[in-house]
Amino acid sequence: MRDKSFSKKYINLTELIQQEYNRNSDLHGDKIKCKEGCSQCCFQIFRITLLDAEVIYSHINNLEIKQQDLLRSKAEKYISLKEHYSNESDEYFKKPEIPCPALDKNGSCMIYDARPVICRRFGPPVYDYKNPEKLFACELNFKQGDEIIDEQLIPNQTEIGMEWDELKTLYNTKYSHKKNASTTIAEAIFKAVNI
Repeated sequence: MRDKSFSKKYINLTELIQQEYNRNSDLHGDKIKCKEGCSQCCFQIFRITLLDAEVIYSHINNLEIKQQDLLRSKAEKYISLKEHYSNESDEYFKKPEIPCPALDKNGSCMIYDARPVICRRFGPPVYDYKNPEKLFACELNFKQGDEIIDEQLIPNQTEIGMEWDELKTLYNTKYSHKKNASTTIAEAIFKAVNI
């Protein structure tokens, strides 16, 4: 990573997210289905921050060439499919479910240690302090209408959300990016192996 201070803050944030995940696993037990090979949430088209992308660049550049080539090939395919579907104009068109290019054939993440914050947070209940009327969680873990009783959820998730927003703002300001600058995992992989 270009700036070690961002690396340290990013690691601290991911440790906080992991602690919250572990707390949720302890609290909700078998209800949390997130395990290696579960990749249902990895078939979405979503954006990641440029800070997440920089973490991915650093990680991929330390992989063996063979693995970099595999990731690049999968990223190219993903980008091509995404562009094809983004040209759909039918109002009844359903968003495609394209597998993340970081998934291996068994549904495990090949960049797990460098996975973006959105991937780290989703699964157990996620509270967004900027969108307080909603609670997000994977439907494999909690069905719509399930009651979630957890007095620590809002304060813990608010702290994580605020720290993440502050870190993104600092990063985007330092490198003169737009406030909500983003990319995809595929674009980050492709850039990393072509730098």
